[in-house]
Amino acid sequence: MQLILDIPAQNATGNERRKAAVIACYKDGSLLLDARDNLKPARFALAPTDIFPWTEFIEKLLAAWQLSDYSDVPEAFKPVKQIPTFVIEGILGEPIPQQLKILATLRSQGYFAPLGNPYK
Repeated sequence: MQLILDIPAQNATGNERRKAAVIACYKDGSLLLDARDNLKPARFALAPTDIFPWTEFIEKLLAAWQLSDYSDVPEAFKPVKQIPTFVIEGILGEPIPQQLKILATLRSQGYFAPLGNPYK
């Protein structure tokens, strides 16, 4: 299952709408993306203040978890232990800020590997 996202046009994307997949997530909240639209640059970063389609990402992430298809799931979100069913079933009913807190809580409880520092 491909986790290709529609990234809104903004400074970080050269003011163009992009199709990309997340390849890395960092402690500071920045993301490294791999373009899937044949536009340049082929890789670009988003800062925590940039616009990222969290709703679309989390929906696709949940589908991958449910199918146990981790082939395109970024390492930062590949479960190292089984995500509780109640989380998978309930997370989409929460607002985005709460969804992000749930993901952070799962990480702090060891469901995902710790995040690294950017550019290292």
